Amino acid sequence: MRFNFPTPSRETLVLFGRALVVGILGGIVANLINLPLPWMLGPLLAGAVVSLAGLKIGMPGPLKVGARGVIGVLLGAAINPEVFARVGQWPVSLTILILGMTGIVVVVALYYRLLAGFDPVTAVASALPGGLSNVMVIALQLGAEPRQVVIAQLLRISLVVLLVPPLYMVWQGAGVEGGWSGPQTGWLGEGLWVVLLAPPAWYLGKKIRLPIAEMLGPMIVTAALSLAGVQITLPHWLFVCTFLVLGTTIGGQFYGIGRPRELLATGRHALVATVLILGLATGLALIIHWATGVPFYVALLAVTPGGIAEMALLAAALGVDPLFVTFHQTVRSVLINSLSPMILHHIGKRYGVRPPDE
Repeated sequence: MRFNFPTPSRETLVLFGRALVVGILGGIVANLINLPLPWMLGPLLAGAVVSLAGLKIGMPGPLKVGARGVIGVLLGAAINPEVFARVGQWPVSLTILILGMTGIVVVVALYYRLLAGFDPVTAVASALPGGLSNVMVIALQLGAEPRQVVIAQLLRISLVVLLVPPLYMVWQGAGVEGGWSGPQTGWLGEGLWVVLLAPPAWYLGKKIRLPIAEMLGPMIVTAALSLAGVQITLPHWLFVCTFLVLGTTIGGQFYGIGRPRELLATGRHALVATVLILGLATGLALIIHWATGVPFYVALLAVTPGGIAEMALLAAALGVDPLFVTFHQTVRSVLINSLSPMILHHIGKRYGVRPPDE
């Protein structure tokens, strides 16, 4: 039997080479200035700067999928029997999350509609805290303004990822040494055998239709090993590479999102909306804390809409109950991505917004 592996195009290699250089330089500078989580935030900032300046960068698709698999392995390795002590509280916190997130979407959509002047479909699409690609596809099909949605969604994710680690440091009164405080790391190749389980775990996850199978499949398999008593220690460089891929990918998405004037016009509203989201999410986390006893900073990471992979990785890196955070983020994302077509279709029908092909 012969296997034919796709050969990357010259353009893919060029974009990857640029992304690698930009990401590494961003990480080095972030380390020098003691930025928290330097290998994610440094590449994110550097990638955003060069992308806005007109330089296109890009991580290959298989590398991004592989990074999500490593995140799954990382999260699974952090799960131990003690994390199930709060499982009985989850129905309460999930109910609060769903009700609170509904309120946040309504408030932010009203801001975009009444103060930013977005049309109804664009306002709701910009406020929905779902996956960027999923919301964009649905919004475009229903006639939303694409650049406004992209700028609003991308700035939300980027600002949340940039702001959460410093806020965590302020609340906890400590830094994130070396950009990592999650599961212990070892020598150059120690524990890499676990990563070999990621592809078959991803395949099984797809078969049983797990959301984000490339991340949750490896997470479940690794968690089972960890709960069975298998000691899992992964090399530090693997986490650095994962941070690098994730941060550079987010930064690279700023390429071609709009002219400077358009970016500033929509960006200032997206900035206000993101601050509004963080403020409302903080209140929501306080309610969960008071109702269930879950530590406030754990609840905050669980409800802050910054993307499943991003928030899960931050939770593990900051040493903050990754299972609780990942589970709540997954429920939030699945609900939003499942309901967004119906929500946007209803809004468009109510206000007479027609899709582009009609």
